[in-house]
Amino acid sequence: MKQLFNLSFLAFSLMLFSTQIFAAPDPNFHVYIAFGQSNMQGNAAVTDENKKTNDRFKILAPMTCDNMGRTLGEWAVAVPPMFHCYTGLSPADYFGKTMADSLPGVTIGIIPVAVAGTAIRLFDEDQYKGYLDSAASWLQDYAGDYGGNPYGRIIELAKKAQEVGVIKGILLHQGETDAYSDTWGASVKKIYNKMLSDLGLAADSVPLLAGEVLSPGQCSGANTQIDALPNKISTAHVVSSSGLVSGGDSLHFSNESYQEFGKRYAKVMLPLLKSKIVIVDQTPYQDTLTIPGTVEAENYDVGGQNVSYSDNETANQGNVYRTDGVDIVAISSGYAVGYTNAGEWLEYTVKVAKEGVYTYEAIVASGSDASSFRLFIDGQAITDTVKVANGGDWDTYSAVTGKTTALTAGSHILKIAITGNYTNIDNIKFTEGSTHITEAEAKLVQGPQTFKLYNITGTYLGAFHASDISTLKMELGKSKLNSGVYLVKNKNISKFIEVKK
Repeated sequence: MKQLFNLSFLAFSLMLFSTQIFAAPDPNFHVYIAFGQSNMQGNAAVTDENKKTNDRFKILAPMTCDNMGRTLGEWAVAVPPMFHCYTGLSPADYFGKTMADSLPGVTIGIIPVAVAGTAIRLFDEDQYKGYLDSAASWLQDYAGDYGGNPYGRIIELAKKAQEVGVIKGILLHQGETDAYSDTWGASVKKIYNKMLSDLGLAADSVPLLAGEVLSPGQCSGANTQIDALPNKISTAHVVSSSGLVSGGDSLHFSNESYQEFGKRYAKVMLPLLKSKIVIVDQTPYQDTLTIPGTVEAENYDVGGQNVSYSDNETANQGNVYRTDGVDIVAISSGYAVGYTNAGEWLEYTVKVAKEGVYTYEAIVASGSDASSFRLFIDGQAITDTVKVANGGDWDTYSAVTGKTTALTAGSHILKIAITGNYTNIDNIKFTEGSTHITEAEAKLVQGPQTFKLYNITGTYLGAFHASDISTLKMELGKSKLNSGVYLVKNKNISKFIEVKK
């Protein structure tokens, strides 16, 4: 069994090592390590009310749970149970919810690793192997969920989390098994210091929060050693269990007490955090954009995840132009935002020159039938959902146009909300009047004339000689140009004419 555990742990380590995440750490993504035994793991039955969560509360899955739709080493919205696939409600659940609710604009991430019934030695790199060799089979099985090395799983996940966020604290609930010993506090200190060292963290920036066990209860005598932790660890803080009640076995807490306990952890953490927390303000990436004018999709505001943008996954798929979590790709005309998913959004500080209805022209691409987006100003929709046509791939860009609702003059926040997966957006141009007309609207003189041809992004492609639009389309049909919408213009008309090939 030990050999199997070691192989599993090695495979996971190699998987993480080979995973490339290019996004810079987001200062508004706060990560907490939560470890311990059964009360941290969670013992109360999970209710539908417990499953209501905050999209800014996530876990880094410590194992694959098909029943929860979670994959080892991937971030997921935090829904109980978090620590194993089939356990219960934990104080970490309501800690995360309370922190997210208390810190608008901040995402809370939990790294959950706990093993029911374990002594603190399981998290000691020098002792865990010998401890597991003589442990009961059910405890070995729980440890096996973490590759046979729960401490190692914590560190591997924490290093991955540090690529996208900042570790702010360590939560502990353990002691029912062995906190009666005078050596327990020293063991906790050793493990805490080892975590800090392995992750390059400073104790004054990453406090340890340790919860008391149930009192009165079967193990209430352990609180003597738990309460003494701050005497051994200057950055340790004790979370009281006073007034909390048992779920019936005088060992584990009730559902309501787990909720309250989690909130108490948060109440201890928030004052420690708020003296150091820096919420990044939302500001323009370059100069303030204007309407009328062109909004380049890649020039969304500075501020980070859940402030100036929301990206559903942490990897930077394009890895060009900017280094945060938004997926920017290089295209022939510059850059575009790609790899989008429904629910994601980007925001831009814009200045609307004067009140009125504007025409928008979005340069977009998709190889899917489901792609779409919608525009908002200050949280209010200014367009209906805009369907993006399937162009056969994500490299063929075309224009989609429409009208906004009436906009008011002044400074505003424009939001591009992705409502259908896989929408690539190059830019959106806003004009007071339409710059394009249709073939039917084009009133041209008859006779030989020269048409200048452009693609939908405005790149000049060459000149065609024709007597009218019908003849021009015949000439286009003979060319090697791809099918799509093109723009033509000549000296007889000031606006572009949209022509389909």
